[in-house]
Amino acid sequence: MPEFRVDVAHDIAACAATVALQEETWSGDVVVPPQLMLAVVHNGGFVALGYALEDPRPAGFVFGFLGIYDFHFRHHSHMLAVREQYRGSGLAKQLKEAQRDHCLDQGIEVVGWTMDPLEARNARFNFGTLGAFTRTYHRDFYGAMPDRLNQGLPSDRIYVEWPIGHDRTYKRLRGENTAAALEDAEREGVGYLLRAEGDHPGAVAQVGASHLLLEIPQAFQDLKARDAKLALAWRIAARAAFERAFAEGYAAVEFLRSANGRCAYLLVPQPRREPPIDTDEQ
Repeated sequence: MPEFRVDVAHDIAACAATVALQEETWSGDVVVPPQLMLAVVHNGGFVALGYALEDPRPAGFVFGFLGIYDFHFRHHSHMLAVREQYRGSGLAKQLKEAQRDHCLDQGIEVVGWTMDPLEARNARFNFGTLGAFTRTYHRDFYGAMPDRLNQGLPSDRIYVEWPIGHDRTYKRLRGENTAAALEDAEREGVGYLLRAEGDHPGAVAQVGASHLLLEIPQAFQDLKARDAKLALAWRIAARAAFERAFAEGYAAVEFLRSANGRCAYLLVPQPRREPPIDTDEQ
């Protein structure tokens, strides 16, 4: 594995160094201007770049900013990209750890971001490596997107929440407390809210069990390139499944894989939030 250093950005040159990687990952249509990044950096936000030894080009970067969610400050991680040759190298985790340290120094306890729920590689990283969870689904969040990863489909997103101060998060980052295999969940009798039937999504089942599985394609970008209509069918089926589960109080807390590459989210009921008690005298 290559070795990396992570440099926190403080000036316009560092922010400008992210542009080529943004264009390479998405396209020029969605680039965040370096001037805006710099303004964010100087107002509590965060930009960091990862470099492989003896490679002057950034191997990856992360960009986020301060926000408010449920009346509390949190950090929104807007972009994370790693150059293709360095994917799977551990650099993405190093960048997220640097972002976590920055947020903890500010007294922030949660980092949030959006992701396409059908991107299995991102789900493995966010849920398996980082220990994040989701309980919120947004239809066509960004509207029509022209970049190579998103064009042609509604830009549905789940909102990922990463509790950076939790013990489970630290264990995940150390490679401990890893998720079980998908076959183990099936042997335990965990049922499917959504399951593939060949390459196609099956019907969305009813919620109600203590644990549910929600299957997605193994390689959604390959599927989209091969069959745009089938990719749209998966978008609509996954949307229906997530929305049904979240409306009933479930959260997706794990992402499980099988030996043959099949993959599914694991959903469990959240503790119900009781409304505040009115103690004012009438």
